[in-house]
Amino acid sequence: MKSYMLVVIFGMLMMLSNAVQAHRLSSDSILERQSVALKLSPTKTTFSGETTLKLSFLRNTQLVSYHARTLTINSVVLTHKGNAFALDVASPDEFDIVTHQLPESIKGPAELKIQFEGIFSEQVAGLFLKKANQGTAYIMSQFQEMEARRVFPSFDAPDKKTVFEFSVDIPKNLEALHNTRVVSTLIQGERKLIRFAPSKKIYTDVLVLAVGEFNAELLESTQYSSTVYSPKGQLVSVPNDMAELVNNAVRYMSDYLQYPLPYDKLDFLVAPIEDLAGMENVGLIAINNDQIPRLGASSDDICKFRKLIAHEVVHMWFGNDITMAWYNDYWMNESFAEFFAAKVIQNFYPDSMQCTYTPQSSAFFDDNHNARALRASVKHRGDNEAVGQLAYTKGSAILAMAEQAIGELKFKKYMRSYVKQVAGANTSLQQLTQHFTSERYFAPFMHSFVEQSSYPLISLTKEGEQLVIHQNSFFEGTDKKWTIPITIKIWDDKKLTTQSLVLDHQSQSLKNVPHTAQLFIDKLGIGYFRYIDKTGNGFFPIHLLTDAEKAAHMNNQSALAKASKLDHMAYIDELIDIVNTLPHDSAQVSSALATIQDSFVELIPDSLSKQYIRYLTSKLPKIIDWDKILEMNNGSIWLELYGVYLHSNTAITAAKQAFSNTELTHLNNRLAVLRVVVANADKPSYQSLLDRFKHSENHLKEDLLNALGYVNSQQQVNDFYEWLLSDVTQGHKIDYRFQYPAFMPKHRAFVASYIKQNKAKISKRIADDKLQWFPYNFITACSAQEAELVKRTFSDWQDIQGLQDKLAVVLEKINGCDVNAKHSLKSVRARLGIAH
Repeated sequence: MKSYMLVVIFGMLMMLSNAVQAHRLSSDSILERQSVALKLSPTKTTFSGETTLKLSFLRNTQLVSYHARTLTINSVVLTHKGNAFALDVASPDEFDIVTHQLPESIKGPAELKIQFEGIFSEQVAGLFLKKANQGTAYIMSQFQEMEARRVFPSFDAPDKKTVFEFSVDIPKNLEALHNTRVVSTLIQGERKLIRFAPSKKIYTDVLVLAVGEFNAELLESTQYSSTVYSPKGQLVSVPNDMAELVNNAVRYMSDYLQYPLPYDKLDFLVAPIEDLAGMENVGLIAINNDQIPRLGASSDDICKFRKLIAHEVVHMWFGNDITMAWYNDYWMNESFAEFFAAKVIQNFYPDSMQCTYTPQSSAFFDDNHNARALRASVKHRGDNEAVGQLAYTKGSAILAMAEQAIGELKFKKYMRSYVKQVAGANTSLQQLTQHFTSERYFAPFMHSFVEQSSYPLISLTKEGEQLVIHQNSFFEGTDKKWTIPITIKIWDDKKLTTQSLVLDHQSQSLKNVPHTAQLFIDKLGIGYFRYIDKTGNGFFPIHLLTDAEKAAHMNNQSALAKASKLDHMAYIDELIDIVNTLPHDSAQVSSALATIQDSFVELIPDSLSKQYIRYLTSKLPKIIDWDKILEMNNGSIWLELYGVYLHSNTAITAAKQAFSNTELTHLNNRLAVLRVVVANADKPSYQSLLDRFKHSENHLKEDLLNALGYVNSQQQVNDFYEWLLSDVTQGHKIDYRFQYPAFMPKHRAFVASYIKQNKAKISKRIADDKLQWFPYNFITACSAQEAELVKRTFSDWQDIQGLQDKLAVVLEKINGCDVNAKHSLKSVRARLGIAH
């Protein structure tokens, strides 16, 4: 009986294990190698191919499985020990897994040959078609993540890395680009057969293929003779220091990790990848054309471009060579790439590294109790899509906190040990923490920030003659606790010192710190927390803060004000004082102007806007010489605030003159100019701007898409959405651009009505995994009434996977904003002299 029960229990456990892992291919099936042959023509809507998978089965099995989606499978043949079996065609399950029943049990080596047909995607997913400005069609790919299965049957998962051998049959007048170099070309009539060298072991997400006519610019002084490709007809101007930038990134990473670039090819493809800035394809990095700095670009734009290139180069180590074992650790790919990209910029470009400051600041906006944790279950593509930018921003900030707490040299030592172990293989959070066991707090620190959402609020108080530091969630109503490494700067009116500690309790006393000292608790400005000083000791001297720390402090104060933890108008007056006293082009002024602009979007209702504008206009500088302002790095911020939100006649005139007198492609501050022109356009002028899109170059189209939603009437909101959903914007990402009209509180009810009434039309244009984010178009709403409006808008969107989770995040943010706004608007009304 006992033996029988053990068998039953074991069987039940096996069934449970299989059910839990139903979203993944069996670990007993090893993909040793895969060849893929594709027949492609950019003038057609379909393609065909054949693939051979060299497999090894570790245990006896009568099943063989692989991934496929939107493919027509024509034949499947499995060969084992010289015996070939024609298998019945099967359909994929909800996880895109196709499973065939075998006529007999097999084990060991086997070969699976599949013939198939596919459809070019209408989105930037799998293989998709594009047209250059001169009308020439070409084929591009985007396989991240879980999109290779659209193109060929595959083991489309990060733990199934293998060697790939690609060949393509294409029209003879075209070229093909791939991860590896061409090894042979054979002309056959009007067709051309190109074979590529085998890859190293990589996973499917970072495969790449492009077919068309390309320009090629050799970066001669690069170590790997890197080449920048771009479609013919697309204007691309590569920055003069691109080769130096690539060399700097490769050299820094190779030296830091004591591990050279894992691949022998490092080229770039300027590609139309919609809202993606770049893609880390092995050997052929894709860069969006709109990321390349234009003539007269600001130092901030140049900094962002350099960081982007460094980020994608770093991925050759983190993500491509060292790959997450499963998508729940996707954050590791992006966090390490972002973290080390910032170090590259800080090391080689210290005079223009402002874009590396406060890596965490943009993450806070999306990270509340209902947000997805960085590390969470992933079964469907949409689950991983759900993490958004947090994988980059929150993750890199956490790594920066770890490095500061551990020390740069020790952190580097641990990282070298970790990389040596996992090079060329898969990894996980557990494998990372094993190399930091000497730092006893490291594992609980990482788990507390990676496996739960939101972030702490750190408070400093004085209890008698003792300074005490506390932690709570920034959001009320939860008992979450973190393990937080903190480095504090201490000023006692005589000398500057620092103290490091790990806050892993609700409260703890600060030892050997004078109770009258002034403290700054975010050394380097990298902490993934908010903080408030309630000691009454006065603010830490500003001149003792670095530029990064100043930026972090301003961002923190803005968050406290929005959360009504500071008096709103007192804070606005501080910002106005900064604008009036510091140089107009300083980083602090830029931050102050941006925060004032945000108050129109996130706080001030339409009923108070006129009085609020009058107050700000009476306090802020009167700008007469806009030519001088627009020559500054932050000219766009000045123009957008004054022209869109303050309705300054001089700003509007300056924008209209710049728009009329300069070709759009050569227009400096182009996006800001366009937004001001759109926000002040009458009906004929607005229609003219919509019509202009069709005949513009791709990079100009992106700016137009980001400007044309800044409308001033409900009719224009309707016109914008109808245009956005029309065929003219095909090939461009439109989902998040529905938010622009909703930036104006007066438009939100109409926006909600339009979205509710046009769900079918919207769903036809936007993929389901992107639709889940649609509630985020209302993320700037800030009242209980608007929360109800949003809830009603998406009441019949229950069928969209992942949407309810996103809706919960948005509603939490709106309702929290509503509570805070009651206090903030009381401050606003009091300052404006308006009775409640």
